[in-house]
Amino acid sequence: MDVASETGHHKANTGSWLAVLLVIAGFVFGCFALIFASVPLWIVTAVLIVGGAAIGLASRIMEQAY
Repeated sequence: MDVASETGHHKANTGSWLAVLLVIAGFVFGCFALIFASVPLWIVTAVLIVGGAAIGLASRIMEQAY
């Protein structure tokens, strides 16, 4: 029995989970960058969030929501 198909929802793919992981990691690095006022950490934050957003778009993450 596949609950996802009964409710009409699509299962998430690996790209979607990778995008979520990168964005969450970006926000964690952003917290440390804010605390330590570190420019290199801000750059890592930006790369992670933009990379996660790009992978999310490429994996069509928003189409999996409904």
